[in-house]
Amino acid sequence: MTPLQIVFLLVSIVTIFSAILVVSLQKIFHAALWLIVTLMGVAILFVLLEASFFAAVQILVYIGAIAIILIFAIMLTRNIMSDEELQSNRSWGLVLLLVVVFAVIFINQLSQSAIFNSILYPLEVQGQDNIMAFGQGLLDPAGFALPFELASLLLLAALVGGVYLAMDKKGGEAK
Repeated sequence: MTPLQIVFLLVSIVTIFSAILVVSLQKIFHAALWLIVTLMGVAILFVLLEASFFAAVQILVYIGAIAIILIFAIMLTRNIMSDEELQSNRSWGLVLLLVVVFAVIFINQLSQSAIFNSILYPLEVQGQDNIMAFGQGLLDPAGFALPFELASLLLLAALVGGVYLAMDKKGGEAK
């Protein structure tokens, strides 16, 4: 076993362990902190796969923006230091069953799709041209410009919703 494979296995184990803690911890603030560990593990896996652009995006967007917005929303909307109430869902068994059923349906539908029957060809460009081709595909109106803009609107709506929830209903000031 090569050192790279050992690092991959260790990072994978830490990432999976922290992802399990994200969904199983009762304190929501601790779960958000473990989410950052999980996202960092995914970024390290991108580095090991030599996908430096995706690793940078993972760190800047997911850890630097989304996870921090989640932590701010938790801190603004809850009294996290004296939170003694139970924060777990009592119907987790039903939710687990629904997740498994939807996963089976989703995987079945995707496996019948033409996407999984197509052959992937590597891009013919090298170096910086590779990133430029990715950027053009992302921002081209015929490409992924609409989903990219919808994601930015979703993040903006989450931020506005977090500020609204944090506002005091009587005085109009943040808590």
